[in-house]
Amino acid sequence: MTDNTVVPDSLPEPRPSSDRIAEREVALRALAGQTAPAKPAGAAGMLTDRILLHTSWTIGRQLLPLLPSSVGGLVFRGSGAATAIKHLRKTRFDRPILIDPEGYTQAAATEDIPFVLTSDDDGGMFGLTLEQELQRQRDCDADVILTPTGYFYAGDSDALRAAVDIAGQLEGDDVMFSAPLDVAWFTDEHIEHLIAVLAGLSMPKAVFLGGQFDPMQRYKAAVVNLRRFIAEAGDIAVFRTDLTGFDVMSHGAFATSIGSGGSLRHMIPFGQFARANKDDTSPSVLFGDLMSFHKGSTLHTRFADAIRPPICDCPACGGRALTTFLDRADSNLAHQHSMCTWASWIEDLLNRRTLADRATWWRNRCAGAITHTDVVNIQINQPEGFTPPDTLRAWAELPAWLSATQPTTKRSRTR
Repeated sequence: MTDNTVVPDSLPEPRPSSDRIAEREVALRALAGQTAPAKPAGAAGMLTDRILLHTSWTIGRQLLPLLPSSVGGLVFRGSGAATAIKHLRKTRFDRPILIDPEGYTQAAATEDIPFVLTSDDDGGMFGLTLEQELQRQRDCDADVILTPTGYFYAGDSDALRAAVDIAGQLEGDDVMFSAPLDVAWFTDEHIEHLIAVLAGLSMPKAVFLGGQFDPMQRYKAAVVNLRRFIAEAGDIAVFRTDLTGFDVMSHGAFATSIGSGGSLRHMIPFGQFARANKDDTSPSVLFGDLMSFHKGSTLHTRFADAIRPPICDCPACGGRALTTFLDRADSNLAHQHSMCTWASWIEDLLNRRTLADRATWWRNRCAGAITHTDVVNIQINQPEGFTPPDTLRAWAELPAWLSATQPTTKRSRTR
């Protein structure tokens, strides 16, 4: 099943026994009362309660001079990852650094070959073993090691189980299992099985969400089922996200990473190309007051007749108007602005007393952004000038904290 497969949102939900519902409710209440996510065993424990920046060395080196102290570490992708770590070690960078091997960009996981392994250094006929592949990350001095897992199409249980079985036999306490999951796994059809399989793997898991644009907008059930998955599937981090990173950190994920640009804020399903307007070269910009990303050209057009466009005072902008990110040459500045904007929210998140308090804070912030959207539309005299993203509406309208009997689609206005 590929990302193009439409899975109904209204499939009958499984009917767990009353004992099972009661058990889940007790666990959810206990999680709600925790002051922080549970700390995973091994090296992944150093990532606990950290929001990392997911980037490439090409972009990352432009962001480092402005990297906020609240950003908990770095995840590098691409061929420059080893160079990035080497440089940062020389500068005594004191936050965790990881390498994303991006196996999911090279192949789909199969039952026979769930991991993507590179050729040996001599270009021989035989590739590296999985252990050798992981050792390469250790040799680069990465703090936590990620498996080079292929892309899991929704419903491919054989591939998922095969990968989990192999991962469960790996030695060393520095490895996290990468789970690149098509977002359709988070429909009611697949969520029970997904939780059962990954909960059976004791090592920490780094989940990547696959889909075009914002994958969480594709299914009504996705927001609730992702929250449930985090609560029930063991030690879960969610990587390569957009503002979904804040939602998962408000509901028990022990870590997350947020992409530096649009292509790194989600995972394109293997076999597909990123869908984008190639004629519009303006970068994506985070409009902090609306808690949504917009093309620079869109912001420029929407505020063309406004007396005063929105001004940003973040360290990157220093009073720059958000309507001025109009060309590819503005991309680095846009990346800096977006990073500084979402990073400014981290302290508020982490200062909440319990996870339930985090969830309430997040819900209220999202609701405020939706209200402010109406205010902005009035200011620019365009009733439909800005429309809150469906995921933002779900975060604002769903109950702040999950319950064992909460419907996955009721009240959520996504899709």
